[in-house]
Amino acid sequence: MRMFKRTLSLVLCCILLISTYCSCGNSSAKIEPLKVEKVDTYSFDFIGGKDVMPIVGYHGPQTYQYSAKGQTIPDYFSDEFMKMVADSGVNVIVATGVDYTTKTKYVKRLLELGNKYGVGIFVHDTAVNASLDDETLSVSELDQQINQYVSNPACCGLYIIDEPANKEYYPEYEYKYISRYGKLMKNLSDLNVFTYCNMFPATSTSVADKYRRYLNEFLDTCPVKVLSYDKYPFVSDNSLKYADEWIFNLSEIRKAAEAHNIPFWSFIQAGSQWNDAQAHFDTQGYFPEEGSFDWLVNTSLAFGAKGIQYFPLLQPYWFAYSSTEPYDFERNGLIGAWGNKNRWYYYAQEINKQIRAVDQVLMNSKNKGIIVTDDKSKEHFANCEYMLKGNKWRELESASGNLMIGCFNYQGHSAFYVVNYDNESAQKTTLKFSGKYKMEVTQGAKTKSFNTDELELTLCAGEGVLIVMK
Repeated sequence: MRMFKRTLSLVLCCILLISTYCSCGNSSAKIEPLKVEKVDTYSFDFIGGKDVMPIVGYHGPQTYQYSAKGQTIPDYFSDEFMKMVADSGVNVIVATGVDYTTKTKYVKRLLELGNKYGVGIFVHDTAVNASLDDETLSVSELDQQINQYVSNPACCGLYIIDEPANKEYYPEYEYKYISRYGKLMKNLSDLNVFTYCNMFPATSTSVADKYRRYLNEFLDTCPVKVLSYDKYPFVSDNSLKYADEWIFNLSEIRKAAEAHNIPFWSFIQAGSQWNDAQAHFDTQGYFPEEGSFDWLVNTSLAFGAKGIQYFPLLQPYWFAYSSTEPYDFERNGLIGAWGNKNRWYYYAQEINKQIRAVDQVLMNSKNKGIIVTDDKSKEHFANCEYMLKGNKWRELESASGNLMIGCFNYQGHSAFYVVNYDNESAQKTTLKFSGKYKMEVTQGAKTKSFNTDELELTLCAGEGVLIVMK
């Protein structure tokens, strides 16, 4: 009997030791929570509400009537086209090119299709945005005019102006000076209507002071719910030779948006070689490639963008003019003017899945700064005030490779958006933490849980991965 008790005691001790060992192996380190902060964000109930990131396609269906290669271009006001847009992951269309006042039936058709496929529409109405200065409609007059469409569930708001100017920044565009839009924007704000305006980028760091005054004049004059801008750094090839300008613009736009307590939306170039001059020329290559396209999206997200916009969604037909062939419908656009899906359509479709998987976190997170791990890449951030010193922040102790890491406060928890800063090559990286922590890692739109002090990742060119600490 004594032998049995001794044996039983030894067995129980072994079980206790094993249990203790396993418990220690699965235990997690702790860190003082961050203070929960207010996050400046904006989205639309129609596309899913505040947790869903707007993914915007700029330049939508037009009513062009022309032929190419013996055939007429397709009907963009169709189920086929809107389904194509929805399948890409784009959930909002802006700059449709059809005016409610002169082409009412087309706008109504777009809203009908938007409702059917879950795609929000910004309405363009010249009765509203062409009446400026002393001719600006009163609040009651505006209410009567826009009441014809703003109550439609798919209507996200009004398209007002692309790239307004002032006397100091692009003074030659006097017809679209910011000062002309102040009264209109204020009246629409009184009606709680979302007004879409998109700003010029900073052309270089040399115009920094002038550009800041330009942004501040706009934000002080025109009440907006988000700050949108466009900058396209892949001018002639797939290289990062203009990456410093891209980062500088992200920094300046973010700073201006934060000062006015609104989020910012970033533009992504779907192709290149825009043709506003409507000239005929041969295509000089097709770029950005997928790694560069993803690099644009993911660096924007790591910087704290709360909306992603693709330009152009639908290729304007004059953007396709060629000298050797009548048209090059594959030069730019998620969708070519011929109705064809271009390479950027598939790039966007894939990365939009990742956005969908991480947007609930990013839309509710406050960016606290950027970590850049590679010394050469840090040169691009010379004019960025958001770069953190060293390669660590809270739980993160170090990271190897060429990375850009957005550091976020997600409702009191740390979150990291890790981007392969190399837009042409994949890389393996190791992130080391100050202890063993529980975390959720979302890569390629799939989320896995870990309990570790060291995380190894293999990242495709320009790829982004979200890590949320638990």
